[in-house]
Amino acid sequence: MNHVQLITDGTAYLPSERLRDLGVIALPVVAQAGGKTFMYDQQTSGNVDLLREVTESRAPVKIVGPSPDDFRAVYERTLYRTNRMLVILSSSHLSPIMRNARIAARDFMGRCDITVLDSQTVSVGLGLLVERAGQLLKEGALPLPEIVRRVRGMIPRIYVVTITHTLDYLYRSRKLSATQAILGSMLNIHPFLVVEDGDVIPQEKSRTGDKASDKLIEFASEFSRIEELVIFRSEGAEAEAEAQNLRNRLEQILPNRDFPMITYDPILTSHIGPDGLGMVIYEKTWR
Repeated sequence: MNHVQLITDGTAYLPSERLRDLGVIALPVVAQAGGKTFMYDQQTSGNVDLLREVTESRAPVKIVGPSPDDFRAVYERTLYRTNRMLVILSSSHLSPIMRNARIAARDFMGRCDITVLDSQTVSVGLGLLVERAGQLLKEGALPLPEIVRRVRGMIPRIYVVTITHTLDYLYRSRKLSATQAILGSMLNIHPFLVVEDGDVIPQEKSRTGDKASDKLIEFASEFSRIEELVIFRSEGAEAEAEAQNLRNRLEQILPNRDFPMITYDPILTSHIGPDGLGMVIYEKTWR
């Protein structure tokens, strides 16, 4: 029973083959919008279907799973192989997933050792933490508390920034007050947002989409030791064109680098809606 099972949620951005190689269990994220249910992990396109739905309907997005029962089922199955689990999940400020995992873990107190870690990030950021934890567990040279310490040490070097061209979803997720949302819509504001301590925080306001994109470029230009930079975008031709323009501009200030583009996940959609564009940056450590 010395093996530690690594568990995460479906927004952890890692190739399915890598998840299998590391033996990671990834529970699909379940979202509801417009009377429909969407499931998403790295093997499905539920995030794309959700973005298409909310682009058309502008319906609110609710994250409903993995539920406590989903986590209980995984914990119970895992007990047949090991009684030690490390659960690394999307930020507790952005969805109920962390809370659900902890609720389920209470039922297993005394039966197994379940460590639930708040990543304080999403998407690519979560994937980076899960991959590192998986590598260390696979090597088997370190005790679990040291692995948790090293993974926690990565969190301050993961930055998530985004802009959005609509304020409805920020208001629904209580990141803006009603007054801020109304005035922002009247003034055609495009906010620049930072995930800080695991929560989406509005930082600056721009009156045009182009000026909002400038904020992303300015943010990226402040780094001299970027290990990885991934662009996340919405669905559709217009969103792809906006993301490609961002990539072209990034290539001018950070030459000879690759900037992958991905479609963002349901958790981000629930906060920024279908009109967002952003980046995840992972900063190198000093050698």
